[in-house]
Amino acid sequence: MTLRLDITLLSERYDAGGGEDPRLAEWPPHPARVFAALRSVAGEEELEPLAELECLAPPLIHASPTTSVGERRTRGYVVTNVRANKGGHQTHPARTSGFRQRISSLPEDVRVQFDWPDDGMLSDGVVAELDHLARRVPYLGRSTSSATLAFSRVDDPSPLPGLTTYEPTAGPGPLSIRVPYPGYLDELNALYQDKQPAWQAAGPRARRFYRDVGAVEASDEISEETPVMDDFDSPYPDLVILRFEELRPSGHLVPIFTEALRRKVMGQTEDPLPPALHGHGTPGLPHVAYLGLPFVGNEHADGQLMALAVAIPGLEHDERLRILRGILGEDPEGEVVLRVNGFKQSFRLRYAPDETRPFTSTVERWTDPARTWATATPLVLDRYPKHGDLAAVVAESFVNAGLPEPREVEVSKEPLMDGAVRLRPQELPKRCQGRLYTHARVTFDRPVRGPVLAGAGRYFGVGLFAPEYEEERR
Repeated sequence: MTLRLDITLLSERYDAGGGEDPRLAEWPPHPARVFAALRSVAGEEELEPLAELECLAPPLIHASPTTSVGERRTRGYVVTNVRANKGGHQTHPARTSGFRQRISSLPEDVRVQFDWPDDGMLSDGVVAELDHLARRVPYLGRSTSSATLAFSRVDDPSPLPGLTTYEPTAGPGPLSIRVPYPGYLDELNALYQDKQPAWQAAGPRARRFYRDVGAVEASDEISEETPVMDDFDSPYPDLVILRFEELRPSGHLVPIFTEALRRKVMGQTEDPLPPALHGHGTPGLPHVAYLGLPFVGNEHADGQLMALAVAIPGLEHDERLRILRGILGEDPEGEVVLRVNGFKQSFRLRYAPDETRPFTSTVERWTDPARTWATATPLVLDRYPKHGDLAAVVAESFVNAGLPEPREVEVSKEPLMDGAVRLRPQELPKRCQGRLYTHARVTFDRPVRGPVLAGAGRYFGVGLFAPEYEEERR
């Protein structure tokens, strides 16, 4: 039998942005968002059914076809919740206004269905408990998007007339959908304790490609001799991005700024520091990495740092929570003030996943799967190359970093991507000075999810790669 979730959008619209980029409409509704809504109404004694639900394979989704869904956008300034001395709002003292953009999907049919072929994995009692939770969910997305939800088991999994069926794919597909995964409930609980938005739990680990079952896709015509290979996941499932609010430094300053961010995070994290943060006593395991995100991959790219970021490896949720607190501090608005050696003024950065921002400052820019990646900051070699074979040492650097060995490697003294950062030997991180470094472009046999970090300086701001697609190289 099939476990089915029936959703009805009572307002005849779905008010939800696309997670990491709120400028994009989300359609169809993502199972991860629905799961988070179920968790929001569950008491501590009602979590076991959700723990079982997250272990099921991603569901089939039946919804209005994406081609027939309209969009509605609204824009405006909203008063912030936090008081500050710099506040200049005319009506609300000590507050300011922040620009917000909202988007809604307008489907032809207000009904949506999720189907899990559970084959009896869930007991009737668990299904009844899930249904009890679902009927208490008041809305999906924003509170203006009221909805009703109901779980049941069905013998005939045929969708309602007029709905299009979307299925998970083994390889890349036209739709990127966020789905729950084993451990997703723990992530939601940890984020709730830290007063962070739930969508952060749906990072690269939760991304699955979907396609329209009825559409004729080119990917369906792959020959039997060419097996579809799953994406290779980055060792870093979480990427926390802090975008510069005002001043944006030049790309060649990236080691100075990542070192300043490292000092701040370690100073704000509760003792004892997680081993992944300081890197001692964990040989062979990835550490927390500090990154500068330059504007690259565009004909107008200038390599300016648009944001800083912290890449967090797969950790237990308690350790991850402590590191998140160390990154964001106690400011509920997500503002980070960074003091940098050599600069009199401080730099203001903001963790603002719900605000409009440049593409460089989005998670997708650095994590979307691709076969070809090129250096945004130079790669520092792990060892001196024998017989001058730089390409072999570059390939070895990826294996050392927990990534597949590239099929092709191109090395160059000059950047291979527009805007990629140039560094002089004395501008490298102190731990890397005296080593050989290079720019590189690599191609893998399968799509690899980012962030992609390699080389001896990957934890300190160098060795960051950006995905590159054929259209960018023409």
